[in-house]
Parts: sequence; structure tokens; C-alpha cells
Amino acid sequence: MDLNERLITQGYDHIDILLIDEEANQTTVADITLHKVTDLEYKLYLDPETITYHFDVDDPYFEANQKDDLGNDKKVKGFILEW
Repeated sequence: MDLNERLITQGYDHIDILLIDEEANQTTVADITLHKVTDLEYKLYLDPETITYHFDVDDPYFEANQKDDLGNDKKVKGFILEW
């Protein structure tokens, strides 16, 4: 099951994602309608094999490796911000 499907099955539909990397850099990916996005991992430059989900906490998030501008991997946390 991909990231889109997992988020939809958790009841999310329209979200923002706050990405924080291991150096505390923050990026917000805003206005994501999950039913319209076909490959959220590709959109966020995530390695699908590295995604772990943490939906059973007060502030749900996922962790994964993300490719940076130079093609290097960095660890990110993606916090789900619901509308």
C-alpha cells in the first residue's frame, strides 16, 4: 500500500505535509488532495522502501529517506496537517 492509500485509509482527504529533515530544515507541501495525487512518494522525492508510519500518536507522521537536490539521501519526518 502506498503513502496515498495509507493516508486515505486513516481518514485523510485534504492535507498539508510539514517535512523536517535531520538538520531541522522545514518545508511545507501545501494543499494536497489525496484523491488527485497519483504518486505522493515521487512528488515528495521519498524512497518508498524506507517509509515508516506513526499514525497512532497525537501528531501523526511518517519517516522516510528523501533525495536532496544533489541526489543524496536525507532522513525526513513528514507531519500530517489536516484541514
